[in-house]
Amino acid sequence: MQRTISLIIVILSAVYVSAQRKIVVVDMETHLPVADVSVKTDSARAVMTDHNGVASISERFDSISFSHMRYLSDKVTFEEMKDTMYLVPKNLMLPDVVVTGVNPDLKKAMKKNYERMLEQPTVKGLTFDFANIIDRRGRRDRKHYKKAKEILREWDAK
Repeated sequence: MQRTISLIIVILSAVYVSAQRKIVVVDMETHLPVADVSVKTDSARAVMTDHNGVASISERFDSISFSHMRYLSDKVTFEEMKDTMYLVPKNLMLPDVVVTGVNPDLKKAMKKNYERMLEQPTVKGLTFDFANIIDRRGRRDRKHYKKAKEILREWDAK
């Protein structure tokens, strides 16, 4: 008798488990799973996705809706539903914006440094310096100097 009851319980639990359907909810842009998405079918209460974006819902439903505060809500029918649901992120959320102005003291300091560099004596003609050729930092500094010189010219033109 106990074997019969145990067998019935096992069969009923297998039927209940098979009546569940797993859905994975992912971000459309990054294809990463989205946690804490509210998944609600018309016939059952809402369930939340776990950290892997997986939600278990009942097998039978007419429509299902997905909602998350960072994504656009979506509602699909049973026929349209696949195993993976892609949510579109809301692009209305902007990151923090920091606005800064040109520091007049920095501009003066750059002009002063530029004038000081112009006063330094330069050797005209053909020179050869092997250490200067292999010096990466010196090449980088010369590029930065040229860029700063162009910026100063633009500022002077304004």
